[in-house]
Amino acid sequence: VVDGPEELRKAVRNEIKYGSDWIKLLVSGAFMTAGDNPQNVHFSKEELEVAVDEASRRDVPVMAHAHSAASIKMSIRAGARSIEHGSFLDDEGIQLMKEKGTYLIPTLTIGKWFLEFNENSQALSKAIELTKKHRVGIEAMLGKAIKSGVKVVVGSDLTGTQPGYHANEFSELVRVGMSPMQAIKAGTSLAAEALGKKDQFGILAPGMLADIVAVKGDPVADINLLKDVRFVMKDGKVIVRK
Repeated sequence: VVDGPEELRKAVRNEIKYGSDWIKLLVSGAFMTAGDNPQNVHFSKEELEVAVDEASRRDVPVMAHAHSAASIKMSIRAGARSIEHGSFLDDEGIQLMKEKGTYLIPTLTIGKWFLEFNENSQALSKAIELTKKHRVGIEAMLGKAIKSGVKVVVGSDLTGTQPGYHANEFSELVRVGMSPMQAIKAGTSLAAEALGKKDQFGILAPGMLADIVAVKGDPVADINLLKDVRFVMKDGKVIVRK
């Protein structure tokens, strides 16, 4: 928790000192956090600019947790590499993303997880209510962003859930407007590009890390096949073979 540009500068330096290779800023409120509003903006323009400047001088990218339209646009203008969630994206935000090359990580599966597996959870009641209220509008704007050419990337927002959770994001992106191949790239080559690691992984090519999964069938014909992985290779070593 920081207040003011100089506290932000010090916090970013401290994170980098201890090995953080990304800086994540909670620029807006959240769906899951008690006592705040995802439509609120948590940082001033000056604070955001200082944080991004400090990280950039050390070649460390910044990701911005941003739900509200205002927080999304402030983060893009300040130089964040990616927007996490981007729930209330508007037309101006879409245009800014295209101009700046900002990546959008919509994390759709978390909403599905709320509604299908946790609908009666008291702890998640705020997130469930907001998801039910805004899901249609969120997905409509995401579809528009995809169609406009915004660089949309697969992200999970959650770990440790039931098998297939992470792979479901591919199916969700197809549901809102991506082609299966676009979705596959969103989780491989484009994701590697967003991470600044496109020379290490994300495609099948000589010299790249041999991190490979295989499925039975053609995921371009049926994206849901990615939920049933039959083969996993990590660093050239076979981990799973069904």
